[in-house]
Amino acid sequence: MSTTDTQTTLSAATDGGNGEDDADSEGDTTGSSDGEPDQPVSDGRDGDRDTRAERIKAIVDDHYGDKLGTEICTVDLGPIGKMPVPTSRLLQPANLSITSPEVSRKSATADLVHDLNDERISYLHQSLLGPAGSSAPHDYLITSRLAPFGTGHGIVTEDDLTRHVEADNDYRISDYVPGPSTDNWGLPIEKHKRYANKQTTHPSQLEQLDEMSLRDGSIEALAAGDPEFRAMLGGRVHNDDRYEELFGAYGRIPIEKSELKHFFAALPTYFEASSFGRLTTIDEPDFSTEQLGSHAPGTRQSYGTDHPGDSTTLSDSSDEESDRHKELVIERIKFLLRHGHKIIAVDQDVIEVDLSDPDPTESQYLSGESRPDIVSKKDGEILFHEIEVENDSKPAALLTNLARGVYHDHPVHVITESQSEAQGKLWSDPPTAKDGPVSMAFKDTDERGTIMYNQQKDVSTEACWYLLPRDLSESTWRVLPTDTVQLVGKDGSILAEGDAEQPVESYEFHTPRVKKDGSDWVLESASGEELRRRRTKDAATSGYTFVWKPLIPTQFEYLANTTVEFQSENGFTIFEKPPLWEQPQQNASIRYEDAAKAFVELFTIEDEGAEIPIPTLRRRFKAWYTEQTDLKEPNETWFGRALRAYFEVDDEDDHNKTLVGRTFRFSEGLESPDLSFIEDAE
Repeated sequence: MSTTDTQTTLSAATDGGNGEDDADSEGDTTGSSDGEPDQPVSDGRDGDRDTRAERIKAIVDDHYGDKLGTEICTVDLGPIGKMPVPTSRLLQPANLSITSPEVSRKSATADLVHDLNDERISYLHQSLLGPAGSSAPHDYLITSRLAPFGTGHGIVTEDDLTRHVEADNDYRISDYVPGPSTDNWGLPIEKHKRYANKQTTHPSQLEQLDEMSLRDGSIEALAAGDPEFRAMLGGRVHNDDRYEELFGAYGRIPIEKSELKHFFAALPTYFEASSFGRLTTIDEPDFSTEQLGSHAPGTRQSYGTDHPGDSTTLSDSSDEESDRHKELVIERIKFLLRHGHKIIAVDQDVIEVDLSDPDPTESQYLSGESRPDIVSKKDGEILFHEIEVENDSKPAALLTNLARGVYHDHPVHVITESQSEAQGKLWSDPPTAKDGPVSMAFKDTDERGTIMYNQQKDVSTEACWYLLPRDLSESTWRVLPTDTVQLVGKDGSILAEGDAEQPVESYEFHTPRVKKDGSDWVLESASGEELRRRRTKDAATSGYTFVWKPLIPTQFEYLANTTVEFQSENGFTIFEKPPLWEQPQQNASIRYEDAAKAFVELFTIEDEGAEIPIPTLRRRFKAWYTEQTDLKEPNETWFGRALRAYFEVDDEDDHNKTLVGRTFRFSEGLESPDLSFIEDAE
């Protein structure tokens, strides 16, 4: 069994690593300062939310298609952790490598699983894979362990440790890996101690390290794998310096891409009865699966996609809400009242909740048409609550709500019906235009600028309505680092252009248009030539798509001001999905590199000749990083190193280091008058 997710209540399985990663412990996830004190928090890792599991599933699905069905499962290892058992960790001597599968003609994991299944040995086999550094000569670093159950004894007393060290134990993980591999079960503990004691009357290096590593147990515990068993249950790499310092071996083994077949294999195996069932001291792991359905086919209401005939102008605060939306508003109000909130305003006519005067359905906290679904107040703080039901096709509406909260300096709580819907408001894996508007407030990037989402609002003046050329069915708007907004044609031509903080109607357009002329509707070309004259607007524009306004974001992301929640059995649960770069078991330097890369690509674009001062970049990075994780942030030196892994840095002047060839996407704080709440404020 190989795990990507664990759920266990064992305190021993959740202790920290050692060395630099000690500071990288995760915070308590039982509550959040953004919600109620007793409100549950989902960490976004359980079951089908685990991004690593999704990657593996995608690979299997792509390779096997309909021949092999896959499901993502959550594994609870708590039942097998009641009694620690000897665990072998694969070790590799310095400067030596594993024999590749092409040469050995075997797969280590395939042989291991086959043998243990054939002999009905219960076991836990785990391999943790991470990318090597950008300058490393190898591709990955692998940590691989094997814990066989029911083969002799557990690890409870010192005698158990001694008995294991002295025994000739079967089912060692290194027995299956070709080449000069070993494992902790083969460490010459007693021989090393005797040799060290004969050489000096002072404490040997081994004994000194033994004292330094009391938290991880004695050298005998290291040889038996007690700390490895605990790390396995916690899904941690657990680097122990004693492997290298005393025995010249490494527990994080450098491998090439071709050697991955040794550690990852899909094997068809069938069981009539679980091998864990015959064990008396532990219970078998608990599996829970979720049946995964196929993605729904695309609809006309795609992410900012325009279609011929779609010309209805919709407000982000439409009164025509679904029954499910209205019901969720009512449930949210009840939840807020239970937690001591005062309901200030509700953008819904009927709420079926007994509230004292004044009636919040008749009150307006904000003037104009752009209003939150619910406005509440607690402990002197005003909060906006936005109900998201069946709104996956309108990210511009959600982004308008998020920008409105920032504009009025009030936190925004985004409320969804389910955990899967909550997940879609944050990062997806990989990031796409259809997920994560809270984390990425724009749609895409082209060679010159940032592609924005579209509002479902036509662009019109008193004289005409603007249309796209006939070969286009979607408005593609981009904003440049100069804060210039452009409507882009299929061949890259500029169809309209103007300033981001000016009304779109004031832009210079080079597109077809339709206008009223007496009792007729006239379709004109971009140059003003009359193309057709019809009795109705629909007839005149047949085959053409109306230009929709862009949603010009006020920020690159809205993480700091937003809390995402989903409806659960006891009310609402806060959803906190970790970013793609957060891997607690990963080496800190690799995490810093991945985080810096994600940050730079989110906030900036390539621009030849441009430079950004590193201090300016780091100040913005720090706020973005700490908002998403409790793991230790990189200091100034590590941040500079992390940037160099993927980008060019000019560090000739120690007092004026810059990121070269990139610039910020646009000016944060842009206020487009086409945002409904800006219109209302004016």
